[in-house]
Amino acid sequence: MDCVFCSIAEREEDAVVVDETDETIAFAPLNPISEGHLLVIPKAHYENLFDVPDPTLRAVMKHAKSIARRLRADDFDGVNLLHASGKAAQQSVPHFHIHLAPRRSDDRLDLWPESTFEESEFNRIYEDIRAMLEDEDSL
Repeated sequence: MDCVFCSIAEREEDAVVVDETDETIAFAPLNPISEGHLLVIPKAHYENLFDVPDPTLRAVMKHAKSIARRLRADDFDGVNLLHASGKAAQQSVPHFHIHLAPRRSDDRLDLWPESTFEESEFNRIYEDIRAMLEDEDSL
């Protein structure tokens, strides 16, 4: 398998690694969106959220939380955790990862554009989702 994140986890590819656990590793992305932006990944290869086992997902999130707490103590005001699974979500590397973007109140990074949905469309969409989630066969 030719996966750049696996190569980073195995220390075969250069990266700015800042922290790691037995199961996970955190490193700087090539194109950070904020000061201190990191990627937190499992060392084992899983393509996306749909593939990663729950214990591994917990390990990644626990590591991200630990990093976020330490960064908050170092004068950051908040943090965004972002994830993309699949091409439609703009997943650029097929290895499960979480973007951890430390934030300051004056950083001018706007990740949440204003919604363009009409109220009736908004309500219909969420009624459809509620019905789908209630359908046990959709698992």
